[in-house]
Amino acid sequence: MKISQRLQRINSMISGHYDHIWDCCCDHGLLGMLLLERSAARHVHFVDCVPSLMQALELRLQRFFPADISGLNSHLDPNLDPHLNLDMDPNLSRHTQWQVHCLDVAALPLEQTSDKDKQLIIIAGVGGELLVDLVKAILALHPQRYLEFILCPVHHNYYVRQSLTALGLGLKSEHLLEENQRFYEILHVSTIAAPNGRPISATGSLMWQMLDEASLPRVQRYLSQVIGHYQRMPTHKQTPAIIDAYQQQLAQLLSEHSKFECSLAFFSLDITMGTKDEQLR
Repeated sequence: MKISQRLQRINSMISGHYDHIWDCCCDHGLLGMLLLERSAARHVHFVDCVPSLMQALELRLQRFFPADISGLNSHLDPNLDPHLNLDMDPNLSRHTQWQVHCLDVAALPLEQTSDKDKQLIIIAGVGGELLVDLVKAILALHPQRYLEFILCPVHHNYYVRQSLTALGLGLKSEHLLEENQRFYEILHVSTIAAPNGRPISATGSLMWQMLDEASLPRVQRYLSQVIGHYQRMPTHKQTPAIIDAYQQQLAQLLSEHSKFECSLAFFSLDITMGTKDEQLR
């Protein structure tokens, strides 16, 4: 089965090593299997609420990623020694372990893992309002835990960003991706902003930095589409503040790029004039 660019980008955003990665709304589990292949975490959890999908996925995982410990992969084993050191025992740490959970993402069983475990929760392919509801529910159940999220809503990005800010989350990284004539914003956020962390901008920040000449038309097209979407809404539903925010973002990017091009032109002219001076000497 072909793996989408969106899932490949999310996979590439995951660096370092986690104790638990939760691939939520996982569908056929393609992202989680990418993570299993490169041992991105000690445990990779596949989470979805569709029983038929999860049953088929579990059979596939049993075939291609057979368990090292009998019974560990079918569910979180409450009898498993919580002090078991998978890093020290080569027989236990040979492969990343996996679990399949057929449940609501809002009910992730994080309480069955250690408070010290490094956790990453991935929620992609759902609407912005549902995504925010899921994040709120997870944070409400586990308010004291340090959690990281990689989030990719299919729409309502402005609402998602504002909601994440209201929840006190900080930005680690973000990317804009175009696939099959659709744009996706992918955000990596955490419950505690790192010392060099950033606030979450409602219209984006890091993903607009270091744009080259080839990517500017794509970004301009995306922001123009977003502005057009809000402008086409019925008058009583229009939100001038959101339209203005995106218009300012687009104007700022075009202005910065124009200044950069002017700087390059002057730099090129200086080099050319210097070369001619050398030739005349």
